[in-house]
Formats: sequence, structure tokens, C-alpha cells
Amino acid sequence: MDSNKPSKENLLRLNKFLAKWGGVSRRKAEELIKQGNVFINGKKILHLSIFVDPKKDLVRLKKRKIHAREEKSLSLMFNKPQRVLTTNQDPMGRPTVMDYFKNEKDRLFPVGRLDWDSEGLLILTNDGDLADKILHPKYKIPKTYLVKLRGCPKDSDFKKLIRGVSTPLGKKKALFARAISSKSSTSLWVKIILCEGKKRQIRLMFERIGFPVHRLKRTAIGRLKMNKLPKGAFMKLREKDLKKIFQWPKEIKAPLSKRRA
Repeated sequence: MDSNKPSKENLLRLNKFLAKWGGVSRRKAEELIKQGNVFINGKKILHLSIFVDPKKDLVRLKKRKIHAREEKSLSLMFNKPQRVLTTNQDPMGRPTVMDYFKNEKDRLFPVGRLDWDSEGLLILTNDGDLADKILHPKYKIPKTYLVKLRGCPKDSDFKKLIRGVSTPLGKKKALFARAISSKSSTSLWVKIILCEGKKRQIRLMFERIGFPVHRLKRTAIGRLKMNKLPKGAFMKLREKDLKKIFQWPKEIKAPLSKRRA
């Protein structure tokens, strides 16, 4: 038997290797592989069904060498300000969330996104597996937002959002939608909860029922709440905090499959 031949126990699928040590989620890793940005021992890789030996293979992501090393999982909760991009870098030089983590030694990346004009709770991590669990549609993780509207919708308008409204993204539904401030003649604060979070989805949903969004702030993911974390500040998440991400908020009932889990 060839003693240099790697055993199956040593091998990792390439996307998992990149998620563990490359600072990307598995989904992003798969995109990078398909785009021809990943090399193993100098050879460009275009297939997802590739395994690597972390101890022997040299993996590069574009020009960066990815080193397999033991590191502790780190996840942070960040209060993203408005007019900050949820990306690692911007070719136009606009501010990004990573500008707030220049002194962090760990290679972090944002889990999901918040639009340029949106603010609030954003998770950053170096744990690709955790990121995939949070982002994967099968987990149906609810996200809670506070939205300031121009105008004052009625209860019937909120019911439309829960039944579902047609948008350029397709038919979209809210799990919960209710006013949380006293009605005025010009504006109203609303709490809305939904599982999806596609680009500008909430804004498009409210525009569909005739009420443009003036301000949008994410306040919770699952039962993980931002509470009084200042804008631009972050805090480390403990194991008990991470578990809250996968718990449904009290305002809505979890599906049977989630309650049995």
C-alpha cells in the first residue's frame, strides 16, 4: 500500500475546505469554483465534486493561499449603520462593514446582507458551516424588521402582506405585520417578520400596497435580538446566543416541523 496515498478520513470536499479556512460560505465557495477562481496544486478546478487533503494539497483562492489551520469558531453581532455596504470590499471605495473589523485577526465574512440604505442586525463569522445553516432556505429562519412608512396603512393592508403581494421578485408574504406606533397623518412605524430577505424585498412589498419605506432596521434574527447595541458596534456571540438564531420569535407560531425539531 502506498503510504503517501491520502486516506478518506483526511479528505474534505473542496467547498467545505473553503468554508472552513477560506473565509467564505459554502454557497460562495461553489460560485468561486464555477468561476474558475480556485486552484489545487496549480490546477484550475471547475467541478464541485472535488476532494482535497488539507495536510498535503496546496489550495489557492484567486492569488491567496488557503492554509488549513486550527482556529476557533468566531461569530459576531454587528449593528450596521445606513449607507454601508454588506461586502468585504468595494471597487468604488464606498464604506463596507469590513471597515469596522480592521483590527480583528480572524478572517470574518458577513452572513447574508442588508441593503445600503438599511441598518441593523448583521452576523459576521469565520464559520462557513454556521453561515450555510443560517442562509439555507430549509431552516426558514425568521427575521424581524422595524419599518418607518410614509403614510398609515390600515389593518386590511397588513392582512394583504400576510396573504402575499405580487412584486418584481414574485409573490412575497410576511409572517407578521403590525403597527407599533401611534398613527399620525404622515408616518407610521411597523414591525414585519419574514423568512426571506431578497434585495429590497420589504421595500417592494410596502410599495405594492402604496406605502413607501422611509427607514428600515433589522432588529432580530430568530430570537437573537440586537437590543441596545450602538450603531457601528459589535459583540461576540456565545453558544447560547447562536441557538437563539434558530428559534422562532414569540409573535408567530413555528411550523410543526420546527416545533418537533
